Amino acid sequence: MPENDQKTSTENWNTALRYIAGRKAAEESLGFLAHISATVQQTPQLKEVVPAVAKACVPFFASAISLGALATHSQLVVQSPTGYSTALEGVRCLLSVNGTEKIVISAHEGLVKQTDPGHLTRLHQWQAESAVALPMTYRGVYGGHLIALRGEGHRRGPISPSDLALISEVADRVAAFNAFVTQTVGSESL
Repeated sequence: MPENDQKTSTENWNTALRYIAGRKAAEESLGFLAHISATVQQTPQLKEVVPAVAKACVPFFASAISLGALATHSQLVVQSPTGYSTALEGVRCLLSVNGTEKIVISAHEGLVKQTDPGHLTRLHQWQAESAVALPMTYRGVYGGHLIALRGEGHRRGPISPSDLALISEVADRVAAFNAFVTQTVGSESL
């Protein structure tokens, strides 16, 4: 039965490789989140915090990102190559047209049930592969939306459930910063 031994050996290697890849991805995600937290805490000027977070997200985590940070910026903070401007604007329009706070658009098997197939078709027409739009509200202080999108060929692939959890954490940190600035600084100039 040498065939069975070889098949078992191959299965063991496949299992080991999946385990290693999963651990590596988890460590990478935790490192990214720690970097975002440090960026929020250690950026010296309040007006520089949100742009620094956006810059940290692209291209490591997303191909393009848009952050609403009403406490420190009157306009959206966008970190994006010009090729994704249409997709970012399109996702913003989907938010307003649907009257919803959150949109998930991904062909990943773990998120396909949350995705409107029509939205996925539109996103592909806008030259992007997956996107998520999350509200940035912290303790009743609204801070706009975080919109992250990935283009085809992004190193992490389409947005997955673990990516959605990670980007939710980023949105929460920026929302907490926005609430802090709103409550602490108030109407003072930055």
